Amino acid sequence: MKQVLLGDHVVVVEVPTPGLAARQVLVEVAYSFISTGTEVAGVKSASKSVLARIKEHPKRVLQVLEMVRINGVKRTLARVRDRLDSRMPLGYSCSGRVVAVGSEVTRFAIGDLVACAGAGYASHAEVVAVPVNLVTKLPEDCDLRAAAGTTIASVALQGVRRADLRLGETAAVMGLGLLGQITLQLLAANGVNAIGFDPDPQRLEEAKALGFDKCFAMTGEQAASQVQALTGEMGADATIITAATNAEGICQDAMEMTRRKGKVVVVGAVPLTFDRDPFYRKEIDFLISCSYGPGRYDPSYEQNGQDYPYGYVRWTENRNMQAVLQLMADGKLRMDPLISAEYPAGEATQAFASLAGEASSRPLGVVLNYNLQSQTPAGKLATSVSVAPPKPLAGKIGLGVIGVGNFFRGMHLPNIGILSNRYQIVAICDHNTSGAQDVARRVGAVLACSDANELLACEDVQVVMITTRHNTHALLATAALRADKHVFVEKPMAMDDAELAELREVIAESERYFMVGFNRRFSPHAARLRRLLEERVSPLVVNYRVFADPVPRDHWVYSPAGGRRVIGEACHMFDLFDFLVGDDIGIAEIDVIAPPGEVGGPPGDNFVASIRYEDGSLCTLTYSALGRRSKTNGKERVEAMWDGKTFIIDDFLRSSGAGCSAGSAANKKGKGHYEELVALADYLADKGPVPITVNACVRATTTSFRVDAACRGVSSD
Repeated sequence: MKQVLLGDHVVVVEVPTPGLAARQVLVEVAYSFISTGTEVAGVKSASKSVLARIKEHPKRVLQVLEMVRINGVKRTLARVRDRLDSRMPLGYSCSGRVVAVGSEVTRFAIGDLVACAGAGYASHAEVVAVPVNLVTKLPEDCDLRAAAGTTIASVALQGVRRADLRLGETAAVMGLGLLGQITLQLLAANGVNAIGFDPDPQRLEEAKALGFDKCFAMTGEQAASQVQALTGEMGADATIITAATNAEGICQDAMEMTRRKGKVVVVGAVPLTFDRDPFYRKEIDFLISCSYGPGRYDPSYEQNGQDYPYGYVRWTENRNMQAVLQLMADGKLRMDPLISAEYPAGEATQAFASLAGEASSRPLGVVLNYNLQSQTPAGKLATSVSVAPPKPLAGKIGLGVIGVGNFFRGMHLPNIGILSNRYQIVAICDHNTSGAQDVARRVGAVLACSDANELLACEDVQVVMITTRHNTHALLATAALRADKHVFVEKPMAMDDAELAELREVIAESERYFMVGFNRRFSPHAARLRRLLEERVSPLVVNYRVFADPVPRDHWVYSPAGGRRVIGEACHMFDLFDFLVGDDIGIAEIDVIAPPGEVGGPPGDNFVASIRYEDGSLCTLTYSALGRRSKTNGKERVEAMWDGKTFIIDDFLRSSGAGCSAGSAANKKGKGHYEELVALADYLADKGPVPITVNACVRATTTSFRVDAACRGVSSD
């Protein structure tokens, strides 16, 4: 299928049809609406030079410098190039016909005409997979072309709701672009007197053509005087800012035209700068409107389909979408006059170019037409596309990657690039098919797909790298082993004992190598320490401290897909303990101390776990999300003590010893992500030992289950 992507310019490319999750709807798109504000601003920014973009976002320079400190120059440059070369999907508002529904979807059926919302979901593409709470059925007599603008209209509606105006009151609307013109109509439908302002005479004429005669040039004090004159010197009950501008002072102008104890509502993207005194004197409420309504940016609502109770949250994102669609069907919201240009989807580049010109010649609203037919062409639903012509592996390891999210792109992809003489990426699979196609394009992979079975069927794929969400690891690893592929899976190995037991059975039956990405044991610092420990006589005592990053409660790590912190991250630390003490030395006892309930955070955010080994060694992990990192105190610190010696690993950036030497590892950077790939390549080429045994992977995983259960106050028996 065709999709519109943005790199340094807009392109239309062939990508696989997206994968369909349990609570998603697959929609064949009829029309998509181009946002003349958000999207066009993004396109303009992407076309600027790197230096210009740095000037716009100076904080990113500090982020890059920190990446250099942690990862070194070579890997940082690779990550920056990846970011600059990436293509991102455009679009967040479209309409079309349902062609498939997820296994847990009940309120939609194949053939339903719908409107869709959401960046990353309702993209400019022939087919989109959208979560149920971002999809709404069209009422009778609602036009598909008009319905493509539902998301944008919902943004305007949420701004009107935030203003909380009553019949007969007056509102000023600053900025008469697409959002402003829709806002005028919504105010009128609500019985509110609307006064519009815009610096562009063309926009004023377009508003007047819709029947709004009280529209004037936006000229600061003069605009405020117009409002005063039209309201009997009282001022507007609310001023809604729908402009998109970098000009300072727009909030100040809004304040001047608003009555005492009135409201100023910001919907558009404007500088939030103003003097305090007029706000104070008038006691004005200053409000921000959050996109298209309650539920926005809440993963439970948007991604997982968890609705808010109707009696408590009357107007959610989805219910706002329903409302504007009904207004369109009733003729109270006219979208057709606002659509001043329509392009075939294949001409999206020209469509965006038309929006980059002078304001006076710029279309107000632009839609892309996907030529929806009564029957869906088979090509639109293809789950794979050929990206590059096949090429010989030439002694390299053929790699198939499932999951190309931030971790893969930020960590593994640069390392694979450095190891291009050892690895060749053959196929990429991801539900985010534009991401799969984009990575495949840049690395020269043959195949991009949304169905993992197509990647597993590729003969040149020798090793499957799995970097998806945690709850898919065991299932995908099992499928890859059964397809006769070697497996490198990121932690965790499994989410519970049942998953682990099934995976172990498959591993035992397979002749292929299985490896979990417990990278810390491969760090140069850990490898140096392990060599020093080979001659130890006394038990080993290790203190491992982790400043865990604080994350919001709705973060995916706390969801069923994440499995919480212990299973999702602390398994790394348990594996390092096993490695240092010795993978063949048994665990005698595990003791866990954690705050009760959710004191200090969700279970697993803060705990102390002590592991006593059969040789008397004692390893203690202090893990907390309550602390704070600094330049002198990094995220992780390992202190190992034995035989009158001490070895300290400081955030895997440097190490030092007392009674022993850190050697050449002293100032090497990295947690072992690069080295584990080298070890895997060496082993598969019969040039090195087994990187990590299955038993070692199982033991660290089992320990994480026991500690997690203790943190939650649940018996692990």
